[in-house]
Amino acid sequence: MSVAESTSQGRLSLGAPLTDRVNSAPPIFNGMSETEAAYLGGAGFLVSFLFGLFIAFMMGKVLIMAVICIVGPLLVLWYGSLYLQKIKRGKPEGCYVQTARIFLANRGFAKKRYLAHDGHFELGRRIKL
Repeated sequence: MSVAESTSQGRLSLGAPLTDRVNSAPPIFNGMSETEAAYLGGAGFLVSFLFGLFIAFMMGKVLIMAVICIVGPLLVLWYGSLYLQKIKRGKPEGCYVQTARIFLANRGFAKKRYLAHDGHFELGRRIKL
């Protein structure tokens, strides 16, 4: 389809897609990407599981733990997404995921995926001058 054909249909197509959106994760829940939602959901489930285990042990009712494990992550996702929506304004795409991965890698909880070397660049051999 040429430019003349597309303008006759009421759309202007230059033939190139929006390349700035190709590699970015789409927002799925209140502006949160899938990876941010997975991190928040996992952390929310872990905290609610421990809290539900404590409450179930104190009250002797196992069903309360199941309810807390279902409702807890949903609340964390909802309020966490609203909080992230406020603090993400003006930041680049994936800024907080990258910050969290670097934080975990520096403390030994995850594999280092980023270059965080502070020093001189070396080729691995000496140059004779």
